[in-house]
Amino acid sequence: MPASALIVEDHPLFRDALIQLVRDALPNVTPVAASSAEEGLRLADSLEKVSLILLDPGLPGMNGAEAISAFSRALPGAGLVAVSASEDRRDAMAALRAGAKVFVSKAVSTETLGELLARMIEGKVERQEWITPSGSAGIEEDAETVLTPRQREILALLAQGHSNKEIGLRLEVAEITVKMHVSAIFRALNVANRTQAVLVARRLGILQN
Repeated sequence: MPASALIVEDHPLFRDALIQLVRDALPNVTPVAASSAEEGLRLADSLEKVSLILLDPGLPGMNGAEAISAFSRALPGAGLVAVSASEDRRDAMAALRAGAKVFVSKAVSTETLGELLARMIEGKVERQEWITPSGSAGIEEDAETVLTPRQREILALLAQGHSNKEIGLRLEVAEITVKMHVSAIFRALNVANRTQAVLVARRLGILQN
């Protein structure tokens, strides 16, 4: 069964360009296109071997991190590339946290994107990447510097299931101080609760277990 690349892009011209790029860069991969996340997820149910997903996070309807998470769950064996018009670090980090393997700008050259797709199919993208028109941007540094040492300490205790009160007692700080740190952790990781914070921190390598 030949491998497929699922392209989810609402702009007809760019969608056609991605289809042609897949044909040129990956001759043994069949491109299949959808104009929305909802249509793409329906197609995913009927495709037997999807090795690659090219997804525009700025789709109408379901989009952004929600769409990336949905495709990551539906096709866990496929490498997901978020192909975005945005070059904002917050958008890039949100996409990577949601499960994208690579966040790449639509402004990169055809050659750069083609080389990326070839590396994806060959399994040569070992770490998450953020690719801008000026080259690869660092993301590993964010995992180490987005939180203060105290916040990482509190995050580790959150991962162990401790309450704010218990954390305060362990660290000998006021519970309100713990609450402030927890809120800062949520903002830094762009999450809404403890479970999401722990999952994102593990994905970024902030938590090792």
